Formats: sequence, structure tokens, C-alpha cells
Amino acid sequence: MSDFVPTPNPEEPADPFLLKDRAALVVGAGDPLGRASAVALAEAGADVAVASLRAGPQELVRVNSVANEIWSLGRKNAAITLDATDRNSVDAAITRAASELGRLDILVNAADLPVAAPIDELSPSDWQAILTANLLGPAMLATAAARVMRVNGYGRIINVVSVLAARGVANTSAYAAAHAGVLAITRSLSQEWARAGITVNALQVGIYEGQHGFGDDPDAVAQVARMLPAKELVKPDDVGAAVVGLAADSGFITGETIAVDGAATARV
Repeated sequence: MSDFVPTPNPEEPADPFLLKDRAALVVGAGDPLGRASAVALAEAGADVAVASLRAGPQELVRVNSVANEIWSLGRKNAAITLDATDRNSVDAAITRAASELGRLDILVNAADLPVAAPIDELSPSDWQAILTANLLGPAMLATAAARVMRVNGYGRIINVVSVLAARGVANTSAYAAAHAGVLAITRSLSQEWARAGITVNALQVGIYEGQHGFGDDPDAVAQVARMLPAKELVKPDDVGAAVVGLAADSGFITGETIAVDGAATARV
């Protein structure tokens, strides 16, 4: 038997799913999907700034906890307080993330303000609050991030939306409309920024473990799971893996909506 041991090819390309030297900002990192996205990006090699959706003591504690997880992985990190409904706060958060990490390549919009109520109980101010948090916020964040990304001619923007954007459910009219709007923005911006090297995609997520109102109630989980093809809820880590895939893409997947829902929407 030969003792020959081949040496590694020095020209072998690096793993395309390693995000070394990339920098990301994850908004909504205090919630399960945002946390999973931030940790997955850090595990893939990216430096990650994490931002809250709202200013509040509990939210800040959760966001700082995620920043500590990223630090433990040996990545640069920053915890940022953000009011996604205020343009000045959005611009400041993008500027700080780029400054702390040295650049900004990836934005994950995982901000979410779920609301369930019959439409005749929603006032104009309720509509404004829901649309501002779930639609205008992601739009402002994408716009501010793109200004920074254009400098390097590279960007990956990933919008995380609810499966309700594509499937109507009673008592979710305003919330579903806001998320459907994010899908429309995703398609439009993918064309607007294609020549700038910025891709814009969406992940359409089904009911997931730990989701407020569903995933944190064992009885509700069992009832919902029985109706799903996979017979179980989405795991936040599944969303994190999908975020890494889109963040590492070569640049020709853009304007797409990828369902992370265990075939729930394919079945209907």
C-alpha cells in the first residue's frame, strides 16, 4: 500500500458558507428568530451587531444576552438600542453598526410586532402603529443600510416576514397587510439595487417555537402542529440556517421569497 498522502490544494476555494470578514446587523435580536439569525451568522464567521426593536429594559437584557453569545464565539459584536419607527434612530443604528464593526455587509430585518384583533376594532392610530413597526421600519432600515453597502458595492438584505403575508387568517388584517407590504418592497428593491451589488430577499416563516401567542403555549402548539405537514412548528435555528444561506449567496438570488414553514403554504 502506498504511503503517499496528498497535500491540500492551496488554490481550493474557501467554503462559500463561511462569512469571515463580513459584518452584519440583526434587528429584532431580542426575539427568537432574530437571536437565531445573529448566532448563526456569528457561527459562520461574521461579526454581528444586534439591535432591539423597541427601547425597554426586558428587550435590552435579551439583546445584550445575544451580544454576549456572539462575543463567546470570538466575533466582534455590539448591542444597539433602536426605535425602528424613528428615522433618526434607524440612521444612528446603521451608522453605529458600521462604525463598531468596521463595515456593514448584511442586514437582517427580523423586527416583528404581532397584533391580532378584528378589523372593526382597529382605529386609524392602531393601523398606523402596526404599519409603522412592521412595514415602514424594515423599509427605513433597508434604505439606510443600502447607503452604507453601496460604498463597497456589496450587500445582503434579508427580510423575515410572517407566513400570514401570503395566507389570510381572521383577526390579522393589519398585521398581514404590513408583512405583505414587506414582500412587495423586497421585490421592488431587488431591482432597484441590483446594479449596486445588493441583494434583497425574504424568508416567509411559519408558526415557530417560542412565538408569542402560539409557540409558548403547549396546548396551542399541539393543536397547530396537527394541522401542519411536518407535524411540528418551525425551529428558530431553521431560520438561522436560511439566513446564512442567503447572506453567503453569490449575488444572483434576489427578489425571492423563501418559505421556512415545513410545507404549510405549499399544502394550501
